[in-house]
Amino acid sequence: MFWRPVLPRILAQVADAVTTLLSFVMAYYLWRLIQVLAPVEQSTAFFEPVLSHAGSMAITSVLVVVIFQAQKAYSYQRSTSFAEEVKIVLKTSTILWLLLIGMEFLVRPGYLPRTLMVIFGAVNFFLLIMEKFLLFQIAKALRNRGKNRKSVLIVGTGDQTKRFMETINNHFSWGLDVAGFLDPQEDKVGQELYGKKVLGSFNDILPVLYTHQLDEVIITVSTRRMGEIRNVLDACEREGVRVRIISDFMGRIAKNICADTFYGLPVISISYIHDNKDMLAIKRTMDIIISLVCLIVLSPLFLIIAIAVKCSSPGPILFQWNVVGLNKKPFTSWKIRTMEVGAEAKKEKLMVLNEMDGPVFKIKDDPRITRIGNFLRKYSLDELPQLWSVLKGDMSLVGPRPAGPHELVRYESWHRRKLSCKPGITCFWQVNGRNKIHKFDDWVRMDLEYIDNWSLMVDLKILCKTVVTIIRGTGE
Repeated sequence: MFWRPVLPRILAQVADAVTTLLSFVMAYYLWRLIQVLAPVEQSTAFFEPVLSHAGSMAITSVLVVVIFQAQKAYSYQRSTSFAEEVKIVLKTSTILWLLLIGMEFLVRPGYLPRTLMVIFGAVNFFLLIMEKFLLFQIAKALRNRGKNRKSVLIVGTGDQTKRFMETINNHFSWGLDVAGFLDPQEDKVGQELYGKKVLGSFNDILPVLYTHQLDEVIITVSTRRMGEIRNVLDACEREGVRVRIISDFMGRIAKNICADTFYGLPVISISYIHDNKDMLAIKRTMDIIISLVCLIVLSPLFLIIAIAVKCSSPGPILFQWNVVGLNKKPFTSWKIRTMEVGAEAKKEKLMVLNEMDGPVFKIKDDPRITRIGNFLRKYSLDELPQLWSVLKGDMSLVGPRPAGPHELVRYESWHRRKLSCKPGITCFWQVNGRNKIHKFDDWVRMDLEYIDNWSLMVDLKILCKTVVTIIRGTGE
């Protein structure tokens, strides 16, 4: 019984690791072949160069499994389509490639040539797709031939059951065989529903478990009948049969629901934000690597900007910014000063020119901005010190627009949900032309859209668009 659910996961992990290892080897020799001055040798030495990268190969093979695991790719969902597999492979390949670039830069610059890393990214993506397609077709063929199928008992006969039966009848390759139903009413026992028989009432769960070889019990009763299935759960626990509950109640309240433990007590956790700890750990890793690399690479630019700011106007180089972060936790961030000293004191006189509604102040051609400040804002260079806040963990590269304490007191109730996520240097509001947005509610809606649709791929898209926005100077 132990190996049935675990073996496919182990095989998938081994296949991913071996495929990535093979990708590295293929990429290496493709790279060698395109070098005119370093032809591939036809001797034992042919294998020596790639073996010198054994450490990188091992790390890469482990990383790909960890990233797949973080996306719950090994959860062995029979209903996962190949298109969904491709999306997961694309995310995994991209994250793996970025992590390798970051580690190569920080640990041993120049150890892996850039051309080799580009080739590896392409080869690895292609081979992983081929591997997943092969495994997908093998699993599908086995189930269509009656192998690797699951026998399930459905507890309930209502509308939820009808929808579930229609779904699995349209997807035979998922490998689910319905043994029958349990109904709360005794008089329905023996009747045929949706092509299968009602094997008993809820009280008949033990005899049904004894007389049928079942892999799982699926409960599809409505919320008002949940109190009637206690004996079903007890019987399944005694027999060691997995139970899945499809509840209309769960479907209405939140997307992110999971079984959990809370101080040793079993609970159902309901979250209205994305809180996959593995994915958030990868996001944090990306924040650390990218912010650290940028701080090191851009340090000469920091020095030039600091000199320019100091020479152009009196006052400090940096502007201290008090910010409300995740779950309303206050912290101090920094920006490069783009306004003259005493700008806040002059703000009250300019309020009549405010182009934004809500708690945010913004005017075109703000007279308080210095000449160098206009340039820095146009190319978002004044935001660079916030990379330190990202490295510390107060902020993220991508996240909702940071809020000041003076803004928070004027927030409407629906605005406050944006505080459930770490603030970021960039987000939808940055890449969609923040200088063209004049309604505070629109800014907040963009932040909530990000929170509701967050994924690592969304972060990568926003980061790429941010680079384009900075180069074009349209993020002012």
